[in-house]
Amino acid sequence: KLYSMELNQRIANTGIKLLGLYGQLSSSSKWAPLKGRLQQQYLRSVANTIEGGTSEIQRNIVATRGLGLPRE
Repeated sequence: KLYSMELNQRIANTGIKLLGLYGQLSSSSKWAPLKGRLQQQYLRSVANTIEGGTSEIQRNIVATRGLGLPRE
């Protein structure tokens, strides 16, 4: 889950960087590449990371439950 969320965010971020300012256009703009899906995907990926618990919390869960390490 942690890996998937962060990978999705990196992919969306790379797409935004490749398209430059055009990548930030929403679907309502006639100049939006990919009908604005990239902008929606980027915003959704950030929200998914927060909704699933922050990455730091997820790492702490893996460390304590999966690896048996003591809590911080």
